[in-house]
Amino acid sequence: MFALKRKILIAAKAAGLFALARRRSAPAVRILCYHGIWLGDPVFPGDSMFMQAATFRRRLRYLRQAGYPVVSLSEAAAALNGSGPKLPPCAVVITIDDGWYSSFKTMLPALIEQGMPATLYCDTAQLTGGRPIAHVMARYVQKVCDKIPASQRRQDIDVAKAAVARGIAMNCKITVEERVTATKQLASALGIDLRPMLDTRTFDYMTPDELRTAKARGLDIQLHTHRHTLGDMSAAVVESEIKRNRQALAEILGMAPADFHHFCYPSGLTSAAAAMALANIGMATSVTTIQGLAWPGAQLQLLPRLHDGENVSDLEFEAELSGFSDWLRRSVRSAQALLPLSGRAELTTTGKLRFGRTEVRGREGEDMAPPS
Repeated sequence: MFALKRKILIAAKAAGLFALARRRSAPAVRILCYHGIWLGDPVFPGDSMFMQAATFRRRLRYLRQAGYPVVSLSEAAAALNGSGPKLPPCAVVITIDDGWYSSFKTMLPALIEQGMPATLYCDTAQLTGGRPIAHVMARYVQKVCDKIPASQRRQDIDVAKAAVARGIAMNCKITVEERVTATKQLASALGIDLRPMLDTRTFDYMTPDELRTAKARGLDIQLHTHRHTLGDMSAAVVESEIKRNRQALAEILGMAPADFHHFCYPSGLTSAAAAMALANIGMATSVTTIQGLAWPGAQLQLLPRLHDGENVSDLEFEAELSGFSDWLRRSVRSAQALLPLSGRAELTTTGKLRFGRTEVRGREGEDMAPPS
């Protein structure tokens, strides 16, 4: 499937369709979505959540070389709702989710080097917790193990012990300490040395001091809920999570709670009710994991983004930025609208593609369950 897609994109670019799509989509904003940089065992090449530092730097160089102007989120929001100056053609906004230490260590210096603004959506319970994010660490310990060649893998792996430990580590209803302990047991059972990944803080968030430093160096810090969840998405939960997130960020950064008015839905989960609640409490924008371009007049509480990661090739990245991939998605939807209802595919508000009664996850970062 990937080989076929690559052939289609190569042919489309050669035929001038990338250039045509770029001209036709010039008024739309490209909101890029990133998460973190992989600082762990090099046997793992990266994925949709943790990309290689070299790949991120290459993306920023491409933006500059290809003439895609990078603007701030606030500038883009004002232009999209018609209250601010018109943006340059094919404007790009860079957004980073969560608050990983690797974003501070590697992404921020690369952004400063290129002179590009960016927004970090930071959930605060995990940031102030001061511990590795155990359920994410457990998931990637398993991924690292799976990437080790069979000939180099330890032969006495305790599969049963690993399964039990993994179940405990992924259980976000127990304490962080219990989950971290279980993750260490999982690594031991799989024959993975966890110490280098702990030493490099691969699965750590920034510290409050590092977040302050990032803000001082020009990174725009915005909202991502306090516990990385909107729960049942009721107005009460939305308001509570935003209030706690605002208060925590305000205390850390020495700002007023009202200074934070841009939001990112955690784990890509959205709803019309949540969008309405966010608008009612004064969010200027709320970004989703729905893949696409943000056009003037778009629903500001359900803005789409373009997801980038190690799983995205340079050619795919170019196709997304040009607008060709967005045009292709729109064309497919238009064609499918002519099909009988049972055969249609539709994009849900959670950023998933539903075909008939089956849901398929769209491209997005790894889900982040809430901490205890």
